[in-house]
Amino acid sequence: MGRERKTETLDEFFKTELLAGRRKRIEVACLDMWEPFRTSIQKWAPQCTIVYDKFDVRQHANQAIDEVRRAEFFRQGKKKREVVKGKRWLLLTRWVNLTAAKRQQRNELFAMNRKMLKAYLLKESLDRLWTYSYEGAMLRYLKNWFSALRWQRLPAFERLAYMLLDHVDGILNYCRVKVRFGVVEAINGNIKISLRRGRGYQNLRYLLLKAQRMAATKTEFVAFRKAA
Repeated sequence: MGRERKTETLDEFFKTELLAGRRKRIEVACLDMWEPFRTSIQKWAPQCTIVYDKFDVRQHANQAIDEVRRAEFFRQGKKKREVVKGKRWLLLTRWVNLTAAKRQQRNELFAMNRKMLKAYLLKESLDRLWTYSYEGAMLRYLKNWFSALRWQRLPAFERLAYMLLDHVDGILNYCRVKVRFGVVEAINGNIKISLRRGRGYQNLRYLLLKAQRMAATKTEFVAFRKAA
């Protein structure tokens, strides 16, 4: 389902499935950093606090480091491109999830290109944002992250920095309203599984009933976690 279609579905959900009284009781929404999503939420539930999804920020950081990888190894010629071929996932995988052997392979890539090391450290350090409980501390860390970019000459990460700056309020809202991102991600995964199984649902109400059933019984949630 494309994002445009998701936005239409979100507007339809607010319009047809939630009465005004129920919309007013929505307190928090966790969403991607995509403007139509925010616009729809603010239109139908203006009192709602928006928290931007940690996994969406991580995805944008992965896109930035992948852009750096392509630019750097294209610039260094065919021989080095062959060396890194098939190793893209090493840069997208978090440090803690790599085995010792895979870390060694990744360090060999860094030895060939220092910019890749700098980009990887910037990507990994973003995850520390969600270890903070106080808004001021989180904002200071983010400002320091911006400062670390100043002399690195990494356009992809500069664009990421501007995106984070444009959405900084929704990022800082994590300190004001704690959101369990793991649960949100699991629910999103369950809905995607349902859509694949049903090859898409034309009936929004039926899809909502399916989502409510999964949330109530937790059976699909358990299956999703085991499969992950």
